[in-house]
Order: sequence, then structure tokens, then C-alpha cells
Amino acid sequence: MNWLRSRLPLMFGIDLRTLALFRAALGAVLFVDLCRRVGDAGSLYSDGGVLPRSWLAAYGESWRASLYLANGQAWFAIALLALQALAALALLLGWRTRLAVLLCFVLEASLLNRNELVLNGGDVLAVCLLFWSLFLPLGARWSVDAALSKLPPPRDHQYLSWASAALLVQVMSVYFFGAVLQSGAEWWPDGSAVYYALQLDRYATPTGLWLRQYADLLPVLTYAIWFIELFGPLLVFSPVLGRPLRFLVMLLFTAMQLGLLLCLELGVFPCVSLAALTVLAGGWIWDGLGGRAQRREQALGTLPLRLYYDRDCEFCLKQCLLLRTFLILPRAEIVPAQDYPRARALLEANRSWVVIDHDDHAYLKWPAFVLLLRRSPLFAWKGWLLSGGWAVAPGNALYDFVGRRRGALGKLSGALLPYRETALEGGRFMQRLAGFFLFIVLAWNLCTVHWLPQLLHRALTPPLRLLRIDQQWNLFAPAPSKDDGWFVFPGELADGTQLDVLRPGHSGISYDKPATISSSYPDSRWHQYEENLWLPQYANNRPYFGRYLCRQWNSAHPAQQALKGFKMIYMLELSPPPGQAPAAVEQRILWRQECGSDPVPGSDGIIPLHAN
Repeated sequence: MNWLRSRLPLMFGIDLRTLALFRAALGAVLFVDLCRRVGDAGSLYSDGGVLPRSWLAAYGESWRASLYLANGQAWFAIALLALQALAALALLLGWRTRLAVLLCFVLEASLLNRNELVLNGGDVLAVCLLFWSLFLPLGARWSVDAALSKLPPPRDHQYLSWASAALLVQVMSVYFFGAVLQSGAEWWPDGSAVYYALQLDRYATPTGLWLRQYADLLPVLTYAIWFIELFGPLLVFSPVLGRPLRFLVMLLFTAMQLGLLLCLELGVFPCVSLAALTVLAGGWIWDGLGGRAQRREQALGTLPLRLYYDRDCEFCLKQCLLLRTFLILPRAEIVPAQDYPRARALLEANRSWVVIDHDDHAYLKWPAFVLLLRRSPLFAWKGWLLSGGWAVAPGNALYDFVGRRRGALGKLSGALLPYRETALEGGRFMQRLAGFFLFIVLAWNLCTVHWLPQLLHRALTPPLRLLRIDQQWNLFAPAPSKDDGWFVFPGELADGTQLDVLRPGHSGISYDKPATISSSYPDSRWHQYEENLWLPQYANNRPYFGRYLCRQWNSAHPAQQALKGFKMIYMLELSPPPGQAPAAVEQRILWRQECGSDPVPGSDGIIPLHAN
């Protein structure tokens, strides 16, 4: 028992430097995703778009709360997206980290609840990761909070708590429960799952289309993916050989997510998953990198850098503290220039901070910044790029520009970046709460694979839906879909012109398959939305989409070119079994829309066409 207790940090602990990497990766993914969503705010998240609040009131799931429901106008959605983007940027930098995590969690959950037709597994995973981040010291290393905290940071890099265990279990649940749900014969014993996944032209990228020609390789990939998903999470929590096994699993899962990113258009899912996998990076990696840098300094006879700043400039001190933190230079010394005659003379003569290296060479202004970059284990390549003479003049001009305004910047930094007694670790209550939710979420996932009674699942549904951590990892489960296809929306204008409303720039109406269906959508959110329109459970949203397209077209065109109406047609193509010829393509009319009048349901007739 004592031996097992001694292995708990290895099994369920996370290095604080790894948590900092996870924080930055998750914040970066969220920030980029939110910036991309802003352009679709009016179309996807307002009453003037494809899914007004009236649809949610009539057809939305219960126990779904969203701040976006407070106002249905596009400007309100843009304001919330902008606020969350700022919170994601703060999370990336580790500024007011706990507040940033809380804002990101609440706003991300609200965003998911506003339009469920544009979601994929990556959105759900992001909310779950943010939820567990509420209980973790994400700002304890490499953050603004750590750099400017009046309280000393935790001395020990290794962090073990209920929250660290919960985060690791959450990340591995995606794979383990996903493998359990992948129960179709296509995964085992047939080995055709990857073949069918790549046959989905609506998701396959050019790389995926290229890969599927290697038919003999696809069964090997199927078995490898399924076994890695099933047994990899068990190896992560192994009490023996934990370090090499966890590193191996991290590499395998990373390779798998990179494969998904290259071969299939799955929105943010691979990117969020890659951010989540950073939690598997062991502390020995950081120790090794730090030791290597220190041995290099010793071999070259170098000493730690010393940064001299103006004691009368609080902004200058904060600048040095932040640079030391984010450039990962923990051994660099920061001292007032007034205490050293040479540094004081250089400071008075040049009005600049001073950096002195191991050879007693003094660097000022821009060259001083470049020297710090070149010593950074993370940004040395940037220092090399910016070390040319061409960069000195503009770099010094930028430094002088900031230096002339350091009084105003000092006031601004005092307001935004004050020294604070930041509690970088949560208290016992938070950890007990994290442990409670760990068992609740684990029970929920066991219910999704029918290992626990559905009565428990129904009891857990309201609170977990309210928190938006209800999850089901059913990507390609129980097997990849065999329904493939593309949309054609033949319409007619007031002057008699026939066109495809989805592709108005093309001449006429073509029912032929696009060369790459996955790249024919405006972005991944529209891709997911239009694919969901094909599903029967979202048939009630088709008239809303029809009205939206009518409004968009007629508001941008004169009366003689007004859109009279169109049909929503899905060109259904069933994926053939390996080695067989493609089946016939079918036209399925999903909806008939008349602009300027109430929509009427279209027929569900099936019109066989020739096979492609």
C-alpha cells in the first residue's frame, strides 16, 4: 500500500510547468476559434440568422442555459464573442488566470447552448477542460500572475490533487470511452472503419482522398487506432514504467490527432485534443531541457544574465519580471542599476535598461532584448532572426517610443498589472469539490457505455447539462456512417434565372459531385450546420434556414433579381463496401422554400441518378 501511495504523483500528478503549457495551448486554440466565429455572429448566433431564439424555445433541449439568449441581435453576440476572446487571451498569458478561466467556461458553455447545430466533439471537450481548469493552479508557472505575485510560487513543480487526477481522467476518457462505443464490426474484426471514414467525401480532405488509395494500409490503421484508444489510457495510469509509457502514449495520441487534422475536416476537435494531450508531458522533460541549458552555460563558461533597470521606474521593473518569466530565464538576475556604478552610468547616458552578459559586455535597448531572446530556450530562434543589423535601428526606435511614454505606461501597468497577493493554488474545499465531480463525471461516462444503469444517467442529466459537461465520445461510433453526399439548392429568380442558391457564383445548376466537398463550405461551422440539416432530428430547422437564405439574397439584390424560391436537395451517396463499385446517387428533396411566403414541406421523394 505504501508503495502504491508513493506512485500516486506519477500516476495522477501533473507538473506545474506542464499546466502552464496546457493553459497557453488551450487559450490559443480558443482565441483563434473565437476570432473565426465573429464573422458568423449574425448568421449563427442571432435572431436574424439560421437559428433564432424562437427555435430554441420550441425545439431546444431543457436545462440548457446561455447568456446569448438575453438578446437576439448580432451586436450582442459579437460583444460576447469579443469578451470571451479577451478572456482566452488572458488565459494564454496567465493574467488573472482564475477569472479568465471562469469567464471562458461560462461564455463557452453559453456559446455551445446557443447553436447546437454547429458543434462537434472539440467544443464539448473544450468546455470540459475549462471546467476542470477552475480547480487547477494554471497560473503557477510562466504567467503574468506568477511574475507579479507578492506571494512566492509553489516550490515543488509536481502537483498532485483531485483536480489533476480529474483532468487526466477527462483527457483519457475521450479515447477509452470512444473505443468502447466503437463496437461495430467495422472496427473489429473487419478492420474497415478507417476505409469508411475516408469514404465520407463531405469530411475527407485532399490528404484523406490521397490516403484512401492505399487499401492494404487502412485495416492496419483501423486496428492500431482502436487498440491505442482502448489500452493507451490504461497505460497512462500505470504504476510501473509510468514515465516511458505516458510519453509513448502521448506520442501515439498526438500522431493520431495530427492524422485526423490532415485527413478529415472535423472542426476544432483535433486542435482541442492536441491542447489536451499536453497534460501528459512529464516534469522530466522540463528538467532535462533546463539541465541541458545549464550544462551549455557551464561548458561555455557563461554566467547567468544580469538585467539592470531604473529603480525609479516601476514599469521598467515589471517589464524585466515579465521578460524573465515568459522567455523562461529563471536564473537571470534583476537588480537596480543605481546600485552598480557602471550600470548607473550607462543608464544615465542612454536612458536605457542594461543587460550585461558573461563577458562583461553591456547591451542596451534593442540589442539587449535580442540577447534575452537568444538565451531563451523557447524563443532562441526569434533572437537569431532579429539579430541582424537591419533590425537595430527600427528596434531602437521602438524602444525609444516606449521609453518616452513610460510614465503613462507605468500608470496603465499599475491599473492592469498591479502587484497582487495571488493565491496560485486552490484550497481544500475546491479540491474536495473537484473529487466529487470526478466521480460524478466518471459515473456519467460509464452510463454512456451502458456499464451503469440508465436510471443513474437520467438522474445526472439535469446538473451535468446545466454545467455543460454532459459528454459522449461517440466519434465514428459504433462505426463510421455510410451515408455521404452533398447539397444542391436549385432556385429561380424573378427574371427567370436558374441558379444554385448555395453557389450563386457558378453558372447554372450542377448536380455533379464537387472535387473536394469538404472545402466547398465557407468554414467548419457552416460545414457542421449544413451536414446536420440532413439529419432527421434537425428537419424542423430547415424552414428557418430557408427563410434566412431568402432574406440574405433579397436584401442584397434588386427586385428584378429577387429570389422566388428554391428546393433543398441532398445528393445521397452510400459508401460501398471495400472493393465494390459505388452505389447510385439519389436526390432527396428535403424542403421546398418559397420566398415571401410561409414555407411548405417538400416531398421526401427519391429520384435515382446515374452513379458517379
